[in-house]
Amino acid sequence: MNVAAKYQQQLLERTQYIYRETPISAATQQAYLATPRHLFVKRYREWGIKEWQAVNQDNLDQHLATLYRDRPLILFGEDDANIPSTISQPSFVMRMLDMLQIKPGHTIFELGAGSGWNAALMGKLVGAKGHIHSLEIIPEVAQSAREIIAELNINNVSIITADGGEGYESGTQYDRAIFTAGTYDLQCHFYRQIKVGGLLLIVIKNQGGGDNLFLLKKTADCFESIDSMGCGFVRLKGKYQLDSLEPTDIEELPNWATLQHQEVDRMPFWWGGKGKASFLGFTMGIRGFLGISEPSFHAFKTEKATNQPDEYQYFGLWQPEHNSLVIAKSDLLIAYGNKNALDRLLAKVREWVDLGMPSAASFALQIYPIDTPLKVEPDRWIVKRQDSQFLWSLKP
Repeated sequence: MNVAAKYQQQLLERTQYIYRETPISAATQQAYLATPRHLFVKRYREWGIKEWQAVNQDNLDQHLATLYRDRPLILFGEDDANIPSTISQPSFVMRMLDMLQIKPGHTIFELGAGSGWNAALMGKLVGAKGHIHSLEIIPEVAQSAREIIAELNINNVSIITADGGEGYESGTQYDRAIFTAGTYDLQCHFYRQIKVGGLLLIVIKNQGGGDNLFLLKKTADCFESIDSMGCGFVRLKGKYQLDSLEPTDIEELPNWATLQHQEVDRMPFWWGGKGKASFLGFTMGIRGFLGISEPSFHAFKTEKATNQPDEYQYFGLWQPEHNSLVIAKSDLLIAYGNKNALDRLLAKVREWVDLGMPSAASFALQIYPIDTPLKVEPDRWIVKRQDSQFLWSLKP
């Protein structure tokens, strides 16, 4: 066994251990072993390290340990807080492939080609009678993936330089589709391009923060979730990126100039941990719930300090009709204007606890075209985006 094959086998064994309760299928394992990850990385860097590493035949051995660690690597982008392209964590890639239930002969759409590795893996699974259409918005990344696919003589994968948010008319409806970038919306094209009964594996971003992977099945009138889990992916770029739901500076609130001098209450509040370091982790569930169920929810951020890798993020409720704001920041709830927003937040926290403290991945999800009439019922929440509306519900 050569050195690369040894690292590849070790990573597979780790993946089998991680997903021992949902074992990786034999077909996905075979595709992984036949499609070595290191062949798809010509240049990379790691988070927190500015230097880029070029990989070639002469220096491959010194990079293999890094290339086969179970973590993503950066393919494009200099700012660690806003990375546009990575090669994903390999164990999670294998789990995602199994979730898609790919069969020989399938036609598959992929948003976000990246290195081309995921498309090549899917190419193995669909066989010679299937085809993968993988779209990449960054020209340099698409060109690199296209060259690698050609070098490896993979004939059933097409790497297309285009905005994947617009879908891709391939002449037939897709059996499967996968997003490898997180989106706030489901673009209208996919209602037409994915066949009824087809599966869509999509990364949904919510204003509350945190990404959630949903496996959706196409029905006659909507997409309906059949599986979900938390995850972390780069954000969708291009025509359909939605910056308005990203955390904002609190100073952008229209009334902040006067409101900041109208503090009316300050109370200690711990979310299961203490201090800034644990705040985002311990509040992920409540932030996801508020992002789904509370229209006055806002995510905020401060400017990135020179000695910190990321900006500090926090959240709150803003009720302009009452001139009322509450922010949850570290171990405090701070109310401004009056206590309306504070009382509302405390009531939502009690509701969240009574419901079992769900995160976004705990919800069932149906996604409908934006013009479909929907009825709000108890424990059902509708979140409208540009092209689609998300019907979230809690089911046993």
